[in-house]
Amino acid sequence: MTIIIDEKKLVQTVKHFAILLVIAAILTFLGLSSKIFHFSETNPVTYEMNYNRLSVPGKGVATSMKKTGEVQSKVLGPKRGKGNGGSKFFDEVEKVHGNSKK
Repeated sequence: MTIIIDEKKLVQTVKHFAILLVIAAILTFLGLSSKIFHFSETNPVTYEMNYNRLSVPGKGVATSMKKTGEVQSKVLGPKRGKGNGGSKFFDEVEKVHGNSKK
């Protein structure tokens, strides 16, 4: 009995699985970076102690995740602009386009 493997179907399945893994990795990174940033704001002493125990590559990752979380907080957070959750970015775009039409 011979087993026949459809290579095209196998490659297509592996591609889909790889894309799903990349998406999961990105979402995990974004979620954890937000947690790290909020933890560094709420518990700065504990964060600093834990940060100092990391290796050099670990410190680089933690720093980048904290910076990413900070950017996420500014873009998606409740204090992202004036008013009730307004965005400064959209306000600036509106000003530019509003002034150019006049």
